[in-house]
Amino acid sequence: MRKSIPAERRLALTLYYLASTAEYRTIAHLFGVSTSFVCICIKDVCEAINQRLSRVIKFPQGEELVQVINNYDKKWGMPMCAGAIDGTHIPILAPEESHLAYVNRKGYHSIIMQAVVDSNYIFRDVVIGWPGSVHDARVLSNSSIYQKGNNDQLFPEIPAKQIQGENVSPFIIGDPAYPLLPWLTKPYQVSSNSPPAERVFNYSLSRARMTVENTFGRWKGRFARFLKRVDMCVTSVVPVTKASCILHNLCEMQNNNFLPEWEEANLPLDEPICRHNDIVATDAEDTRAALTEFFMGQQP
Repeated sequence: MRKSIPAERRLALTLYYLASTAEYRTIAHLFGVSTSFVCICIKDVCEAINQRLSRVIKFPQGEELVQVINNYDKKWGMPMCAGAIDGTHIPILAPEESHLAYVNRKGYHSIIMQAVVDSNYIFRDVVIGWPGSVHDARVLSNSSIYQKGNNDQLFPEIPAKQIQGENVSPFIIGDPAYPLLPWLTKPYQVSSNSPPAERVFNYSLSRARMTVENTFGRWKGRFARFLKRVDMCVTSVVPVTKASCILHNLCEMQNNNFLPEWEEANLPLDEPICRHNDIVATDAEDTRAALTEFFMGQQP
């Protein structure tokens, strides 16, 4: 039976699955196939997408990286920014083994997707599959992005820029859950006694960091499957999720329409919030201080 279904129809079935929250039996009825075939088809098509189109998700280098940095400066006023990082939770069925590890701080089972995106809402790096109870900082510290960043391999051959007398190299931006590193900048932990300069910096960083929140919103707007629990085993959820990220990138690269009603239907999932991370690298403080002074200088 699998051989008798044309490739175009298999792809259509998979796209319908990703773009909807329809149950397997509903999809089986619509496409005139068995429920078991629906499950097999989705896995096969997503694996094929991942194998053939894996380069659609790649961290920028050379001139492409320069363009990403320039775009963040032009669109969001964040100089030397090369991307934004964050994690999102994908609800899943409780795994048979180690199921408690997948219970996040909000009490439901999930896996984490860490993503680095650019200012055009394109995924530049994704790490998918860590259990929902894991802190964002741990996901980061076990990723290739972290290893490359700490080994000065993330932004090769991109010269530093003088900002307020400080040589500022390219960096990505994240929320308070991440450590402050030479290549990763995050907000200050402010209080009622915090100086205005820190609040101004946090506002500027928050505006630029909206790119990762918007990317997740557009991805889930296109692929509503991830707004609700994905009823697959964990080993299947990972490749299906990655394939959807590849398809999202293709849509953004082709400037495909994103309809307002998709975003309106994208109700926010009750996602866990990770605790503030207190790890700070000294040279990272210098970069953040230079940027803080820069943003304060732009105030009227």
